[in-house]
Amino acid sequence: MPSQTFSDVTIDMLERIAARDDAAGFEFRIDEDRRAGTAAGNTPFGEVAARFALDAERAELAVTILRKPPFLPATLLWSEFSRAIDRARAESTAARAEADA
Repeated sequence: MPSQTFSDVTIDMLERIAARDDAAGFEFRIDEDRRAGTAAGNTPFGEVAARFALDAERAELAVTILRKPPFLPATLLWSEFSRAIDRARAESTAARAEADA
């Protein structure tokens, strides 16, 4: 299964993504241990499922696509994950700046 690692990811960012199900419009759930979770949903081409694991010490998020339709490029899914992470990073940074002000 295709995998990718994203850098500079925090639990705060994952919680922001999960709060609005912002991983390509998929249901995004964090496990109780707050170190792993799943993203799942449907596209016009079929079902997609992914599993992720957060290494909080290294601030890395490893994502593995478990299931995707054959005609849906993995690069499209990676770009959607990246977009959601970038948006959450910007929100997290803004929230920290506001709290520090």
